[in-house]
Amino acid sequence: MNAPTKLTPDDFATDQEVRWCPGCGDYAILKAVQKMLPEVGETHENTVFVSGIGCAARFPYYVNTYGFHTIHGRAAAIATGVKLANPELNVWVVGGDGDSLSIGGNHLFHLLRRNVDVQYLLFNNEIYGLTKGQYSPTSRVGTRSPSTPGGSVERPAVALRFGLGAGARFAARAIDIQQPHLVEVLKRAHAHKGASLVEILQNCIVYN
Repeated sequence: MNAPTKLTPDDFATDQEVRWCPGCGDYAILKAVQKMLPEVGETHENTVFVSGIGCAARFPYYVNTYGFHTIHGRAAAIATGVKLANPELNVWVVGGDGDSLSIGGNHLFHLLRRNVDVQYLLFNNEIYGLTKGQYSPTSRVGTRSPSTPGGSVERPAVALRFGLGAGARFAARAIDIQQPHLVEVLKRAHAHKGASLVEILQNCIVYN
């Protein structure tokens, strides 16, 4: 009987051209995820990435697993359905701060409250990047953008505070360019049984 082939990060890359702005933190997060998956023993056929709309939402195209590019703000709801339909799957959600905490805030709240066994990666660059730089729920006071030319006056939402308030049992923060730490946080999220919320801080080199 042949031993199973040990997968590598390259095995989790696809033939799709990765199309983010040069220098975007999404590249570093993608690299960390592709490194983490074989290290925790995951396989192509047992893993699903679900995304909504935004720069981060291209993620499923670039990971050689099952994927579902859904609609704005609904990734948490779709991922819940995937996990309920097949509890054996390793389900990841990828969303930006706008997709997750604005139109998708209600769905993220209930995913965490219900403790659905999925990993939610919240890419936080404090701006709407795909739609050309409007301020987001996490933008800092004074942020000047096309939608707040005089500077934002609202206090920013704090993703992890929101998660803990929703009852998250696992809530962590990492930074895109701190690769060893990011990979370790992803591994711990994967090992947790229940909903895992990982906020990943990153720059938007064009708009923020």
